[in-house]
Amino acid sequence: MLKKLIKQEWKSFFPAPTITMIILAVVTLIMMSTFMTSFWEQDSNIFVDLFASLTVLTYIICLAALSLCVTLCTVIRFYKNFFTDEGYLMFTLPVKTSDLILSKTLVAVIWRLISFLFIILSVFGIASVGVSYLSDTSIVQFFKEFTDMFGELFSEMQTSMSIPLPLLFFWLLLIGISTCVFDILFFYACICLGQLWSRHKIGGAVIAYFALRFIFRFFRQIFAIPFSDTLYYNYDLENISAGTWILGMFITLLIMCGLCVALYCICHFIMNRKLNLD
Repeated sequence: MLKKLIKQEWKSFFPAPTITMIILAVVTLIMMSTFMTSFWEQDSNIFVDLFASLTVLTYIICLAALSLCVTLCTVIRFYKNFFTDEGYLMFTLPVKTSDLILSKTLVAVIWRLISFLFIILSVFGIASVGVSYLSDTSIVQFFKEFTDMFGELFSEMQTSMSIPLPLLFFWLLLIGISTCVFDILFFYACICLGQLWSRHKIGGAVIAYFALRFIFRFFRQIFAIPFSDTLYYNYDLENISAGTWILGMFITLLIMCGLCVALYCICHFIMNRKLNLD
C-alpha cells in the first residue's frame, strides 16, 4: 500500500515543481544564449540594459521560486490532505498512519533533492558559458580548466586533512539527506501541533513553527559550545585526526536522526490520538 500512496502522491505533487523547472530552464537557456552571441558587446542603451536587467532579475526569481514552490507544495499538500475535508477520506483508507507520513516525506525529499540538483546545474551552466565568454576561451577548454582546478583542490584537501575525501563526502551526504528529512518533518510537526488548537489552527501552526525553531536553535547553540572550543584550538585541519572527524560527523548525524524520529513521533501521535477535523 505504501507504493500506491507514493505513486499517487508523486502524481499530485509533480505538476507545480515541473512547470517551475521548465520556466527556469527556458530562462537559463536565454541567458546562456546571450553569452553565445554578441549581445553583451553591443553599445549600451536603454533597451539592452532593460533586457539584461529583466533577464537577470527573472532568473533570480525563478531560482527562488523553484525552492519556494517545492516547500509550499510540501506544506500545502500535507495540510490539505490530512487536516481539511480530504482528511475524512484519507483517514478512512485501510492504511497505517506511518505509511501516510512516510509517503508524503519520501516524495517531498526526492523533489527537494531534484530541485537542488536542477538549481546547481542551471547556475553551473550559466557560469561556464559566462566565464568562457569573459575569458575568451571555448567551453571545452573551460571544462578542462575547471576539472584541473577541482583536481588540485581535492589533492590539497586530501593532504591537509587526515580523513579520506570519499569517506568525508559520504558522511556529508548522509548529513545532508538527514537535514533535508528534518526540514520536511519540521513543517509537518508544526502543522500537526497547530491542529491542537480548537480555533485558528493555521495561526497555531505558525506559532509552533517559531517556538520550535527557537527551541532547536537554543539547544544547538548549547551543544555547539564544546565543538567550537575544539575547533578554536585546532583551527589547522592537519591537527584534526580522522577519528575526530568521524566522531564529530557521527554525532551530528545521530542528533539529526534523533530529531527526525522525534518530529515523526509528534506527527504520528497527533494524527493517531489527537486528530480533530471539526
